[in-house]
Parts: sequence; C-alpha cells; structure tokens
Amino acid sequence: MDSSSESKKRKAPAGPSRQAEASTSGSRSRRQQRYRKAWETDPAFKPWLQETPDPYKARCRLCNVTITAERTVLINHVKSKKHCSKFNGTTDNQEPVSTSLKQTAKDPVARAEIKLASVLAAHNLPFEVMDHLSEVLRDIFSDSNIAQEFAVKRTKTTEVVTNVIGKSYKEQLAHKLRETKFSVLADESTDVGSIKTSCVVVRFFDHDTGCVESKFWELCEIYNTANSENVEKGATGNLYEGMLKTFEKHEIPVTQIIGFGADERSAMMGAHNSVESRFRNECPGLFVIKCVCHSAHLCASEACKTLPKKCEDLARDVYNFFKGNSKRQSKFVQFQSFLHLKPHKMLHPSQTRWLSLVDVVQRVLEQWEALRLFFEDLRSSERLVAADTISDSLRNPFIKLYYCFLDWILPKFTNFNKYFQSDKPVITVLHEKVSALFKEIILSFMEREYVMKTELCLIDPNRKDKHLSDTEIYLGVKVLQELQVSRVTARKYELKEFFQRCREFMSVACCEIKKKYDFSDNVISKLNCLTPTNALSSNFRKSVPSLVPLVTALPLLVPPEDSSLLQRLDDQWRILPLEGDNSALNTEDIDKFWTTLSKDKPNLTDLSQFALSVLSLPHSNAECERVFSKINLFKTKARNRLKTATVNGALLATECMKSTGSCCKNFNPTNDMYSLLAAKELYSNTSHSDSE
Repeated sequence: MDSSSESKKRKAPAGPSRQAEASTSGSRSRRQQRYRKAWETDPAFKPWLQETPDPYKARCRLCNVTITAERTVLINHVKSKKHCSKFNGTTDNQEPVSTSLKQTAKDPVARAEIKLASVLAAHNLPFEVMDHLSEVLRDIFSDSNIAQEFAVKRTKTTEVVTNVIGKSYKEQLAHKLRETKFSVLADESTDVGSIKTSCVVVRFFDHDTGCVESKFWELCEIYNTANSENVEKGATGNLYEGMLKTFEKHEIPVTQIIGFGADERSAMMGAHNSVESRFRNECPGLFVIKCVCHSAHLCASEACKTLPKKCEDLARDVYNFFKGNSKRQSKFVQFQSFLHLKPHKMLHPSQTRWLSLVDVVQRVLEQWEALRLFFEDLRSSERLVAADTISDSLRNPFIKLYYCFLDWILPKFTNFNKYFQSDKPVITVLHEKVSALFKEIILSFMEREYVMKTELCLIDPNRKDKHLSDTEIYLGVKVLQELQVSRVTARKYELKEFFQRCREFMSVACCEIKKKYDFSDNVISKLNCLTPTNALSSNFRKSVPSLVPLVTALPLLVPPEDSSLLQRLDDQWRILPLEGDNSALNTEDIDKFWTTLSKDKPNLTDLSQFALSVLSLPHSNAECERVFSKINLFKTKARNRLKTATVNGALLATECMKSTGSCCKNFNPTNDMYSLLAAKELYSNTSHSDSE
C-alpha cells in the first residue's frame, strides 16, 4: 500500500512548484522568473497582458497565446509581426507599439538600474555587491514599487555598465570624431592581472563645450590569449592594428587623424617598424611628438647618474629602515618633536613616478637634523650596520651639499613637468618653456656672452673652454650657505669634485634636452603666433607677417593644393589685429579665445577653425597615465579577474558622467541608454559577465 502510493506520487505530473524546484535544481540552472502583477500597469503590456494559473507563464489576450513570464520575452513578443498586426487592428486611437516601447524603456525601474550601475562604476565598487543589494533594497523599501521590481544582479550590472552606459557614450564620441580632426595619444602598461594593455585617448575640439578635450577612447589588450597570432605579430603590430580596428569599427576615417603622441619606447617611437613609422606611412604629414613630460623626467634621471651613488642610497636606506616598523617610527617622532619639526614620514624614491624625486630630496633635507640625531643615538645604543651606514652619510657635509643642489635644480624639471601635464592646450608655449628651461640651466655653468650670442640649437654644453670656474658657477642659495662652513672649505679635493659633478649634471641635462627636443622644429617653434596676445598684436606682424610657413608644415589640416583656403587664412591672419577685440584677451584659455572669436567674427571663421585644430595637437600623454591610475583603482588584487572589456566599459561609463559635468547623483540616462537597456543585444557579449 505504501509502495503503490509512492509510485503514484512519482508518476504524478509536476505542478508549478515542482517545475520551479526542477528548474532551480543544480548549480548551473537559471532561476525562473515569476509573473509580476506590476507588469499589467506598464503602458506597453497593459492592453494585452493577462495572468495565468501558472505563476511562470503569461498570456496575450490579443494573440491568444501563452508565453514565458520574463520581461525580455514580453518585449520580444511586442515586436513580433503577429502581435503588431493584432495590436494595430484593435483600436484607432491606440498609441503605436514603438511609442509604447519607448515609454516602457523609460520606466522608473530602468532608470534605477542604469543609475545604480553608474554609481558602482564611478566609485570603483565591485559588481558582486549587486547580488545582495537588490534584495536588501526590496526588504528596506517594502512600500516602493520600484524597489520591488528592481532585481539586478552582478551579471546585468556589468552589462549595463559596458553595453548601455559605456556603449552609448562611445557612440556619441564616435559621432564627434567623424566630423572633426583629432589627435591620438597612446601608452601601454601591465595591470595587476599581468595583462598588457594599451590605452588610447583622443584629443579634439568639442563644439558642444567650445573647448579642446582629451577623452578616453579604448583599452586594447595587446596579447590576447584566445588568439595565438597576436604573439607572433609582436607588441608593435598589435598596438597599431588594435588602434586602427577600433576606429574602423566605428566608421571613423583615418584621414581625420592629424597628430600622434606617445612616450619614447621603441615600440611606439622607434625609427623602424614602430607605431609612429606605421602611422607616418598611413598618414603622410602626420604631426608626431614624444611626451614632453616623459622626456623631462628622463633628462633629470640621466643627469642624476653623474652624482655619487651615496646620495640615492641614503634616501632608499632611510625609507627602508623605517618601512613597516612602527617602533622605529614612534621613536623618530620624539626627535622630530624635540626639534619642533612636523612629524612627516620618509618618502620612497620611485623610478616611474615623474615628480617623486624632488619630494624625496626636500623631505630628507627637512628632517636632516632629526635623522642625524636619531641615527647617532641608535648607533650608540644598538649595533646595526644599516644604522651605521646612514649615520655616516648624514654626518658627511658633501652629501648634504648634493641634496641642497638637487633641491635647487630638480624643481625646474618638476615645474616644467607639472605645467605640461595639464589637459589644456598648452602646446603653443612649448617652444618658449623648453627654451627657458635650457637657458636657465646652461647660464648657471657657461659664459653668458656665449649663450646669448649663439642660437640654442648650436650651443655645445660640453665646450669646457666656455664653462665657468668653480667660484663663478651658480648652484643655488642653499649651496652658497653651506659652503660657508669651515669643515667644507677645508676639504679642497672633495670640494673640487663636488663642483665638477654638479657641472657634469647640468651639462648632461642640457645635452639630453637638445637630444630630445629640436629647437629648429618648423611646427612647434611657430605655434606661439596663435596665443591671444600675439594674434591680436600689430607689432607681432612685423616678425610673422604671414601664416603660410606654419600652414604648409601641417598638410593634414590644410591640403597644399587648396590655394584658395590658404589665401583666406593668410588674409584673415593679416586683418585680425584690425578686426579682433582686445577684450577677448581677458579669456584665460586659448581655446575659448578662438571659440569666442569664431562666434563674434564670422569673417574670421577659417582662421579660428584652423587655430582650434592646431590646438588639438598633443603635447604629452599624461591623460593616458591618468587612465592607468584609474585602472589601478578599479582592477585591484581582490578583483584581478576583471576582463579588459569590463574595465573598458567602466572607464567609458565614468568618462560619460565626467563629460556631462554631473556626479552619479545628478546623472540622467539618455534615450539611447534606455533603448540599449531594452534591446535583446544587452547580453550579446557575455564574455565579461563572470569577471568578478
């Protein structure tokens, strides 16, 4: 009796609840969606949607069919030909299906999904949070229909960030690039997951904002493990082809590219088979520049090699001595308090950070006396080799002299570097700034008459017959003060070596500047004519009466065969002092100056557009470095499995909110985002859905 009843139970058809259990059994099955009463209030579903006894099914009263109770299935049914014919034939005053879909896409739940996804992307929060957050929101806001309808987990959040917010912004940016000239900035790096990627940034004049903008475009994976051919091509081939493919994918012609900027790596800027050489073959007349910030850093780094190694060792040894040891740090604070110094920690000299060295030098000088007393006390109480080595260096007056010299010379490179890390168009003053840096350094150790009467490109920093003597050379105020100490002046041999090494430092720095920058460059040396002061000056026309030399040096902006445009540009340049309004000089930014001039003076439109295109030329790839800094915040050790596509989408999403000038609180999804959210292609790329 018991066995027969059990067999009947096994043969009994599975009801809805049993189907739900069957569908949810197994770790790999997908959870079935139940029918929601709130769908009946949706304008797109209200005229035809009907509930069925089965909680996992829905019925269309127009088509008289039963379908699965999932929102995606309902939307696809609305688009079907059978339903459209039935729906359009019901009533004449019924709104069209397309309108209903548009209203469906803009429902509050969809808005909540997009906005919450933008919060995660903007604040570098893991998408895994959404596995719990949606349920918590339903529990907290039990009286909210939006919260009860909100059921987004990590997979959909990832897709919303990449295929909705990021994709929508990418399309808007691509539309702008199809209609305007732009430059390309590129850099490469290896992330925490050992994936080598290249960052592509585009620089162009945005007509919507009236400013020259640098925007993140694409994060390309250089070596794709799924494609073995990538390894055979090498880094250069993958870098170049990756950039071209992303432009071709969005139908952006290569002819729109007018400039290329990158660092000095051989893969980027090598003479043969580099990204630069391939770009030049593809775009003859392309403006190419090496990152001036990176070049300035390399000049200073090369010059530092002329100084004794003990200087660098002191900074590293002091940092390593205190690193991770709270007892030593606490004891050192007592010495700082005794000398009334701020309790600053010692800094680590980094080889990759452009501005770190000068901060390290200044921190060591600031804490010099506290360090000296601390290590002398430690030397008498503990027998440590590291402490003895540091103590000897701190008691050496010439080590301190070298630090005083670095404290004077390094800020010159640092200030130059900071200036050109700006995303504003500062390329017009590049020649002036490099010349000023070169002159300031070379006048400190070479005869003034020789420097002032010789062209910068012809000056030889290694001409020892033009070098100043030890008593005439200038090394900064702090060095002059330290030289008054008797224990320094008494050691003649070491003093002579100090002057010689400082002279070599400045000589090597000037040689490196000449090597990395061409003072006779026929483009950069002429760009100062576009600054507002020079553009409106009648006196400046005496030295630059025509724009022809500059225009002909940029054939991608003005084709050489277009003589009529060239003539119009030259005519507008010559009458600009007569037509221009000096009140425009109050504008701080050069791009806004030319934008205002273009709007107020229609007869100067050609000249203004040419100037704004020139201002789109790159001067550094600092924006790429900023993108890599964002990646390090987003892709951490705990999230090292994030796919490149996910990171790329998150970067585009944050760039989208940045471009609208709003934070995640004021961010409003666009119509394109609602359309993409409702599209069935939302999950077209599921390769990054399990990225965390």
